[in-house]
Amino acid sequence: MPKKKTKLDKFIDLTWNDLEEWVGRKIVSRGKNYQRQGRVCDLAVTENDGLIAWVDGTERYATKVVMDGNGLPDSICTCPYEFDCKHGVAVVIEYIKQIEDNRRFPKASRDDSRLKMLEDEDWEDESIDEEMAVSEDRRKEVGQFLKDKTKAQLIDLIHEIVQQHPEVCQEIEDRQQLTSGHTKALVTRLRREIQATGDAPGWRNYWNDEGFTPDYSGIRRKLEALLKAGHADDVLTLGRELVSTGNRQVEESHDEGETGVEIAACMPVIVKALDQSSLDSADKLNWALDAELEDQYDVCEAFTEYLHRRHPRHAWHTLADRLLVRLEEMKYSKGADLFSSKYKRERLSDWTIHALNQANREDEIIPLCETEAKKTGSYERLVNLLVSTRRYEEAERWIREGIQTTKAKWPGIAAGLRNTLRVIRTRQKNWPAVAAIQVEEFVRRPSRQAFADCREAAAKVKVWPMVRESLLQYLEQGEPPWKRKDWPLPDSGLDIPETERKERFPMVTYLIDLAILEKNPERVLYWYDRLPKKGYGWYGVDDDAIASTVKTHAPDRAAAIWKSKAERLIAQVKPKAYQEAGQYLRKAAKVMAEEKKQADWDRYLQSLREHHARKIRLMEVLDSLDDKPIITKPIRSR
Repeated sequence: MPKKKTKLDKFIDLTWNDLEEWVGRKIVSRGKNYQRQGRVCDLAVTENDGLIAWVDGTERYATKVVMDGNGLPDSICTCPYEFDCKHGVAVVIEYIKQIEDNRRFPKASRDDSRLKMLEDEDWEDESIDEEMAVSEDRRKEVGQFLKDKTKAQLIDLIHEIVQQHPEVCQEIEDRQQLTSGHTKALVTRLRREIQATGDAPGWRNYWNDEGFTPDYSGIRRKLEALLKAGHADDVLTLGRELVSTGNRQVEESHDEGETGVEIAACMPVIVKALDQSSLDSADKLNWALDAELEDQYDVCEAFTEYLHRRHPRHAWHTLADRLLVRLEEMKYSKGADLFSSKYKRERLSDWTIHALNQANREDEIIPLCETEAKKTGSYERLVNLLVSTRRYEEAERWIREGIQTTKAKWPGIAAGLRNTLRVIRTRQKNWPAVAAIQVEEFVRRPSRQAFADCREAAAKVKVWPMVRESLLQYLEQGEPPWKRKDWPLPDSGLDIPETERKERFPMVTYLIDLAILEKNPERVLYWYDRLPKKGYGWYGVDDDAIASTVKTHAPDRAAAIWKSKAERLIAQVKPKAYQEAGQYLRKAAKVMAEEKKQADWDRYLQSLREHHARKIRLMEVLDSLDDKPIITKPIRSR
């Protein structure tokens, strides 16, 4: 009888698909990288046929892997993710690779430190609870030890500690300055610390688990101590330095926001200082607003929240007056910095509107918006305010002016204004006008969604068949729908779309999209075969959607499209592209298997292997397609 497989033996049967089913493709890829880089150390086998190892990441992590009842691995790790992570994947692959080389593994002893760290799933919570209990006991012991000392003995002890730990001396000096009220030297040193911490940009390489994040925790604690000692104005002065330095540092950093999070954690302290400062209420609002306007990276959200809190109405009144003056005096660039100037002015005017609202000066808001619309093109804000108060006639007048003013420079604003008119017509239940606006938008920017919007609106006035025919005819021949003699929809009253397009008709990619939307595989293939034969990938064709639509109608064509897509990705010679190519090859394989063409598929896959034999990462992807075990070499009986 064949020997019954142990749980340990089941690791050898694992396929790449098994690993992806376990943790997902991305984590498998990262685990492969860790194994290749030799990060798995001291691999051993546990008593219950599991694996235990150290894995070097940002820190050295203890990782344990066992096989569950479903034939998939299960891992626990001391890394922040704890369960089923890339470190577990690396351990599994390292074990399989060493088995291929006929290596033997030591048994982990019961008192292995790694096993103690990973006794059960609650290891972290238990260790934290235990650590807290130990800390409390130690504090009590230290407290009793100090109580038993005389004053002279305590002074001697402090002198001894200061000599060994200079930072303690600095802490005592800071406390003395805070108590005496002479904080000038402390503030100067803290300002230098802010500047020094802000000099080094943060960075992060997530593939290698390497990087640097500036640590602002010490600065935050010192600011809190300064504030607790009653020096709110000093904290506020340092806060201004922190806002400026922090924004510059975040701009220079290359991470996913970790640096910004560190800086933002200091801002609630500055907000508390602002509340306790000697500034009057209007100046406090002004200070917070200046910080918010300087912020480009969401590090000052605490000040945004402060400005949305309740404050005295007279303070808002004073702030509103100041902001109106700032808007009046603000220089508006029309040169290269047009976008930046427009953005800054719109932010300032938004806060001016907020201040006017809080000061109960609502009657000044729409006149302000009218002035600003002409200066910055902020017509959407004005129109939305008018619509919210049901002043539809005024809104329409500004919509038409706004479209004419912005359609060349800021077409996105013009599009938003047209959409607002569509909303007005919808509220008025003027469905013919709604349909007319939707048709014009389709001509401007054909898409599946625009086509569906036209269908919904035209169906309400029972003219969809003719509208549909006209839209398709436009895409095929370039004739605008409204030029038909029997066109059933009214003039929208807006600017007529420009129909002299650079695109050549027929607009094949859009016709394919609409055939996919209508689930018409014959039309999909009809237009697909009329794509430019050279470089059609640049035309935005969704190969996957095309193949998925035609796979029942023409399975051979679907398989060919998926294979062609995969081959173009493989030609990029990038591991990420190989992974994506694998998705399409799996779909092609499934269709060919259903069509009883497994032999053809095997020959095709073999040809890929032969042609790309040197691409190791691609070979791994191809290995996963046939669901063969990861292990490739024959192993000796153990």
